[in-house]
Amino acid sequence: MRFSNSRVTKVMRYSPIINRKFLSPELSDRVLHKQFTNGSEMAFAYALDDADRLRGLSTDRNVYDEVQDLLYDPVIVIGNECLTRSKYAYETYAGTPKTMENTIQYLWEQSTQTEWVIKCESCGSHQFADSEKCLGLRGMICIKCGGYLNTFAGQWIDTADPLSTNSLIDEDDRIKGFHICQPSMPDCSPVAVERAGYNQELVLFAEKQWKDVLYKHENLPPTKFKNEVLGVSDSIGTRMISKEELEELCSGPSLAMSPTTENMEGMSIVVAGVDWSGGGTRGVSRTVLWVWGVRNFDKLLRCMYYRIYPSENPVNSVEEIVRVCNLYRVSYVVGDAGEGSVPNDIIRNALGPNRVTQVQYGASSKAMHWNGQDRYLLDRTTVIDNYVMLLKKKQVQFGPAAEMATAMADILNEYEDVTMLGRKVWRHSPQRPDDCLHAGLFGWIAAKIITNDLKFWQE
Repeated sequence: MRFSNSRVTKVMRYSPIINRKFLSPELSDRVLHKQFTNGSEMAFAYALDDADRLRGLSTDRNVYDEVQDLLYDPVIVIGNECLTRSKYAYETYAGTPKTMENTIQYLWEQSTQTEWVIKCESCGSHQFADSEKCLGLRGMICIKCGGYLNTFAGQWIDTADPLSTNSLIDEDDRIKGFHICQPSMPDCSPVAVERAGYNQELVLFAEKQWKDVLYKHENLPPTKFKNEVLGVSDSIGTRMISKEELEELCSGPSLAMSPTTENMEGMSIVVAGVDWSGGGTRGVSRTVLWVWGVRNFDKLLRCMYYRIYPSENPVNSVEEIVRVCNLYRVSYVVGDAGEGSVPNDIIRNALGPNRVTQVQYGASSKAMHWNGQDRYLLDRTTVIDNYVMLLKKKQVQFGPAAEMATAMADILNEYEDVTMLGRKVWRHSPQRPDDCLHAGLFGWIAAKIITNDLKFWQE
């Protein structure tokens, strides 16, 4: 693990104070676990889209590196539960901005948005680097008058707008967020280094650094330059399916609380999926029930009914979910095990042990497999890929577009991304729900289980 070896271990070994006072050959010095003579410990874990490795720890400080590659709800929300009993409860987040929907952008919007602000000595205006307009030939320039800025003379200023959409955030609850980018680094500007009176060696170093910035500006794609050099989010995540494609699926009969002759026509099996609310990010997550009918001759899935329940304890929705499942004579129900183990058990007791199972997302070499105890484990990326392809191939039928509007919005809130290790993942903005997508997907998994079709492509 590079962070543990190259960042932490080197500091420990080469610091005369830490090495002399806090290290001992009798204590653990493994990559994922380090101990110190004062009783402190450091634990390292991988957690991209699954927080299971974080469970069970009691911590005083959580440090999230490359936070742009982490899913907020399943990783950070659950990971920070490790801080519950700490009197310190420090949180630290670091990473590189990507899309406008990304986790790090969400955190930035909840922060003080502290910028390195520099006063222009020529016109008196105040500047910070968030655009390529600040790039001059030999350093950062004022976007108003074009004069060179003294990047050594800046100061940290909180720029969060109290009248923004996040103005309901209590100022005491804001994260202290710093924007650090290459153009505003003092030793990156040849003009600033010269004016500060440093020697020629540092001037030449600054010349090289600034040439690298200009080279990247000319040769990197604009979005990548903004992300990697300017340190700002840019663009919208890519979608595998469009709104127009989803609207083409809206050819089915109207949805109904109870089964009708029209929506049951030709259906041999009825299944359901439930995505349970876990509270999510500031109450965005909701409980969703989705009921599919499986058509006799071609296995097409017809959406018969879906409902979004209020953001509350999921147990409170169980009675109504059981009632709907009985009305539709649902053969099999698949529920999300992440936050729904208790309500899944309640539904199982109500409908019978052979009609209910649960699934849990994670990262696996197999799309779906049984854990040998109480649930199926799903590789999140593979099963979402397969489900979206099912939609694109028009192997499902939605109700009228007006009735499906919220569900389609949830589906479109999920977007594709690529991690720094080159792995494709599915994400959604922490400010936008995607529960209908997962409820429909779990219902599709229920149909695959009951029809004994457990094949997936891209396994």
